[in-house]
Amino acid sequence: MQTSRHISFAILTFTILAAGALLLEHTGFFAGAFRTEILARVDAGVVVSVGEAVTARNVNASDKASVR
Repeated sequence: MQTSRHISFAILTFTILAAGALLLEHTGFFAGAFRTEILARVDAGVVVSVGEAVTARNVNASDKASVR
């Protein structure tokens, strides 16, 4: 007895669509559609080091403790 190897129409359709989308993206048809650029600027005065953050947190904790 021989079994047939039936491929689901939905799986075949999905595979063809996914391959087509990947090919179009690779060739540049969707150039920039799946990419984002982060446009940010960091000023030296805004940067906080770990030591400054720990000190500020400890000061806030001691202020809260003294209020009680």
